[in-house]
Amino acid sequence: MKRLLCTWLLASALPLAHAEPVWLPLRDPSLMIQPGSILDFSALAPGAAPLAQLQADGGGHLVRQDEPGKPRRFLMASLGFSAATGYFPDHAAAERYVQQIRLRGYNMIRLDFVEDTLIQGRSADFDFNPEQLDRFHYLLAALKREGIYFMLNGLSSDNGAYGNLQKRWENQRQAKLRVYYDPEAQQHWKKLIDRMLGTVNPYTKLSTLADPALAGLIVVNEGGLEFVNRGGSTPELKQAFAAWLKQKYGGTAQLAKAWNGELKAGENLDGSPPAFPKTDAWTSRRMADTQRFYVELEKSTSAWMTQYLRRAGYKGLITAYNNWLSPAAHLARAQYDWIDLHNYFSEPTGFVSSGSKISQDSMLAGGAKYIVELAAGQQLGKPYTVSEFGQVFWNKYRRESSLALPAYAALQGWDVIAQHGGALVLSYAEAGGRKDRIYPFMVATDPVNRATETLAALLYLRGDVAEARNTVAIPLDPGFIYDDNAFYGNIPPDLSRLALVSRIGLEWREQPVARGLYTAQSAPGDTALKLSGKPAPVTPDPGLASQAAKLASSVAGPLAGRIDRLPQLAQRRLDERVQTLRKGGLLSRDNDTDPGAGLYQSDTGQLLLDSTRRRMTVITPKTEGVVFDVPEAVSLNKLSVSDADGPALVAVAAMDQQPLASSKRMLVVLASDARNTNMRFSDAAETTLADLGTGPVQIEARRVRLKLQNSHAATLRVYAVNLRGQRGDLIAVQRSGDSISFLLDTAALKQGPTTYFEVTAEE
Repeated sequence: MKRLLCTWLLASALPLAHAEPVWLPLRDPSLMIQPGSILDFSALAPGAAPLAQLQADGGGHLVRQDEPGKPRRFLMASLGFSAATGYFPDHAAAERYVQQIRLRGYNMIRLDFVEDTLIQGRSADFDFNPEQLDRFHYLLAALKREGIYFMLNGLSSDNGAYGNLQKRWENQRQAKLRVYYDPEAQQHWKKLIDRMLGTVNPYTKLSTLADPALAGLIVVNEGGLEFVNRGGSTPELKQAFAAWLKQKYGGTAQLAKAWNGELKAGENLDGSPPAFPKTDAWTSRRMADTQRFYVELEKSTSAWMTQYLRRAGYKGLITAYNNWLSPAAHLARAQYDWIDLHNYFSEPTGFVSSGSKISQDSMLAGGAKYIVELAAGQQLGKPYTVSEFGQVFWNKYRRESSLALPAYAALQGWDVIAQHGGALVLSYAEAGGRKDRIYPFMVATDPVNRATETLAALLYLRGDVAEARNTVAIPLDPGFIYDDNAFYGNIPPDLSRLALVSRIGLEWREQPVARGLYTAQSAPGDTALKLSGKPAPVTPDPGLASQAAKLASSVAGPLAGRIDRLPQLAQRRLDERVQTLRKGGLLSRDNDTDPGAGLYQSDTGQLLLDSTRRRMTVITPKTEGVVFDVPEAVSLNKLSVSDADGPALVAVAAMDQQPLASSKRMLVVLASDARNTNMRFSDAAETTLADLGTGPVQIEARRVRLKLQNSHAATLRVYAVNLRGQRGDLIAVQRSGDSISFLLDTAALKQGPTTYFEVTAEE
């Protein structure tokens, strides 16, 4: 089978192979990027200039109010300032942080759990720590001065700004749930907005709500009812559900008839209200009505919150309900002009406590599932942001996301991405907690997650990866949303995986988007492709999936949905959908996409995922990269990996506004795995944590032999650089015509291990 982007050469006995992993400690505790170094990305960040309000344009992107015809893209740093990490920085440290934010290329930041940080250790409600409030205001002013936008939450914590609470990480006040029905909690949310965001910042002379540097407000973070009500329910919410059912059906007898036997003995609308279905329950009439109730309550709650914010003078973007993937959750978000979503791969079950577990599966082996789920959350015609993503420590494959997430985010044309959280730390020795070693959801101290941020600045923010040539709209109707899907329902994988090939996005049959926003439509349960502006659909050749779909639609009851979701049929439907893309002219004949073989090539030709072999390549004029599990030789375009002694991510990027072919200054990223000193597990697979360990952070040693084709090969030199960008060891180079070859051996470096190298022309 043809492979035009890369040639994988099986190497059963590579000369660099070794049996046991070698872990080497980092030697330099500082994490401050050196200005002017190869890691100085400040050219990607905005200059210090007045900021204009961000708004949504008609095409589904973010624009500045003063430049409505110029879509903007943002790489956002998720800052981890909290009680656990040492609170907000003082003024001098804030200036250092802001400088480092610019040096890393970020043009937006996000602060989470602000109210929790301000109220920590206080006895009375809303009695914010004055020093922390001052630091919060100063940080925002410093960011604004440097031209950096900020995204904030209205309510982050289930404990809100209630005082006199110990163990604030435990949900003691249920603020996110009660805000739906409890007048006291609703008033608490309003007062929180007034006190935290509505007061004047003494350093900007504006309230935070009135500041154009506020890019957008998430009114309640991760506050959708499927999520906040997953552990049970309060009597008040059940009573609200009963009242909603009574208004819809009239009484218990009518409800029993409509639910067709699902109403349990003792459940009625005037005494003991019907229970909500379990979170993992299958589709049913009870489930359908619960989801309808949730969406209506979410819409009415958002309506009064939005009205309150507008009356308070806030003119910016608003969103919420950003962490659930069901079609009903997508519909709840649809009321906003801006869509935000979170998703992760491999989260620990108990953070860093002994016994906490994490998956050691490959994200790529599953078809980049969490990424395509994010892609399926995009709604056409609206700006789309991913304010939290991550392939979380201590998953050993997390280098996969370093290449895959920013590449697919660029292909999909997302507007903001942010790996969560703690994107910036000045030093492993910095005061405050969680900075001396790697923690889950703490990006800055993890060299592998740092590599994700580096490549995101290049592949995504700089735009090295081109946007998809085609957009496939996925139209949804109420029957699919409520009747065919439960809480754990989702956009079918035969549709969401099209994101590995072309851009995808949702639209609502009751509110269709303009035809100019998509190339074609493809609906759940129907593998025909409707090309924009063409009357006749493109249909696949008759196959098992089409026959099964007809069978499923003819079967009454929940069995139809179960048949339709069989993995084998989903795979066949995906094959049919790819076939229609080819027949419709959306995929070229030489595109390597073959779902049955686990191969997905973007319609731009730049991205190739081989899920069966857990590999992905990116080939663009300015950046090339590959992430692999089994070491095999691979030739991209200008970059070749001759051999390696273990799994790795390898990428090279031009850093002088030239293509790789003629660049005189290039950055090489080499990521393997990283962990803490004396980190221990209770199983051989290293899924279950026994002890998080201590600093210093260790990097798994890796050796890779590379070949780089470049017109300046005769003068190119290769240096190892530390995590600050400072040059260290000079690497030996072999020259042959217009190419150089060199061995990167992180165990042999005098400066200690690193993930970064510099290739530069020196006359």
